[in-house]
Amino acid sequence: MKYLTKSFLVLALITGASVSAGAVSGLKLLTIDPGARPAGMGGAFASVVADPYSAAYNPAAAYRIGPLAASVGYNSYWQNVSIESGYLAFEKKKITYMTGVQYAAVNDIQGRVAPTSDYLPFDAHDIAIKTGASFKIDKDMTFGFMLGWLFEKIEQYRGSAFSADLGLLATPLERLNVGLAVLNLGSKMKIREESYKLPTTFRAGASYQYKNFLPALDFVVQDDKLHAHIGGEYNITNGFFLRAGYRTGYDLTGFSAGAGFSKSNLRIDYAFVPNKNDFNDSHLINLTFQL
Repeated sequence: MKYLTKSFLVLALITGASVSAGAVSGLKLLTIDPGARPAGMGGAFASVVADPYSAAYNPAAAYRIGPLAASVGYNSYWQNVSIESGYLAFEKKKITYMTGVQYAAVNDIQGRVAPTSDYLPFDAHDIAIKTGASFKIDKDMTFGFMLGWLFEKIEQYRGSAFSADLGLLATPLERLNVGLAVLNLGSKMKIREESYKLPTTFRAGASYQYKNFLPALDFVVQDDKLHAHIGGEYNITNGFFLRAGYRTGYDLTGFSAGAGFSKSNLRIDYAFVPNKNDFNDSHLINLTFQL
């Protein structure tokens, strides 16, 4: 029965990814790294556990986060684009419950009806609210899910959709984690007469804790394109971390770096993501509280 359950979950994840990954989607701002720690590691976070932002990459990875953990962050992405986010998780009776909010805004977009220097400014906003849980299905395997509501506003036009995230996390060896997740499965978003698919993302990754070093690797499928995310975190002392990462196959981003400082129950994280093609660089900062 255990093996049937595992096989069914894996099949559901892979099927969902293959069905949804074949078309270009909207709500693109919600596919950007929401947290400074994962961004500093190149977005290789599908198997990194016990962080409030783990749920944004794999709902199963938030398992056993502790009595309470919360993080809020800000991403000065580029140009006039900003992203705010917050994740909360807590454990009760061997089940970890988590919820997250991501908000993205593009301000002062220049709308024109003809080739002219005059324009009508307007804004665009994306919001994602998700909640879910993760729990053991075997001694070395965890399952997690999140259900979400997505909203987009462009000028005066609005649209909304519902989504689901599914994830598995396996620990075949003591310090080795393997993660598999599908994010943003759901209904189509419709604004005016146009409808489009959600930014469904398929992630498969692994990480290994070797003394003070945590290397990680993710393979990501999005819009029918395969990307590799490579990153790592080094714990220099008990309170100071350095991070670096690299993403392949993206038009704007590649290398990233970051750092973190923790004291008592608080941690501050920062990430720097340089952008190509003369776009402004991205800066992310997070404040995390964990019991």
